[in-house]
Amino acid sequence: MTEIAFVAQVAKVQTLADGGLRVTLDLPESAILPVAELMVCKRDGQVLDVVCKVREQGDDGTNDNRRDHTKRHY
Repeated sequence: MTEIAFVAQVAKVQTLADGGLRVTLDLPESAILPVAELMVCKRDGQVLDVVCKVREQGDDGTNDNRRDHTKRHY
């Protein structure tokens, strides 16, 4: 697998009992293919290199702070 790209919002950041961290992302309903690829990574126990890029306001065609999850970005 090469690159899995999608638009997401950070839904939750947690500190676990063992000191680990967990980040939960909200993805649009249209992100079925990248989510399926992430499921394969989970099943296979793959470790991912993750790079997040903050989208500038207006990059998605809107002027408010919520991202437009109706567009496909993968």
